[in-house]
Amino acid sequence: MASDFEQRLHVMLPFSTRQGVWRRIAVLESEMTQVVRLMNDCAGAFRQVLAEPRELYLNVQQVRSLTVYIRWRRRGVRGQQAYCLLNSPAGQAVLLRQAPELQQCYRQFDHWALALNLAHSLRLNEIRRLKKYLKDLG
Repeated sequence: MASDFEQRLHVMLPFSTRQGVWRRIAVLESEMTQVVRLMNDCAGAFRQVLAEPRELYLNVQQVRSLTVYIRWRRRGVRGQQAYCLLNSPAGQAVLLRQAPELQQCYRQFDHWALALNLAHSLRLNEIRRLKKYLKDLG
């Protein structure tokens, strides 16, 4: 019974040893670095595609929890740039002031930003779970 259960359990995990867990963490950390590079590339590309003045721009932000986001920010004086969700009432108001082709541009970059945020979050959360798993194993 125990042997059968162990075999079925190992099929569900992408590793079978502690070393395998650490290798998985290393892969995820490398992928997170790549995601952050893509976030910065995306923000830079938006600045190149849409010249000043722009009401919103993409900004990459790292918070204390090690989470990195690419988010829309309102133009403003340093420290006074509020974040804005494109699908919020404020974001929709900005979109409505744009020509249709610019609306499409904003939506495309928003789609990419959402995907990048998800990609980063999935990896960060898996790393946290794996480290907790190792800690709980003792």
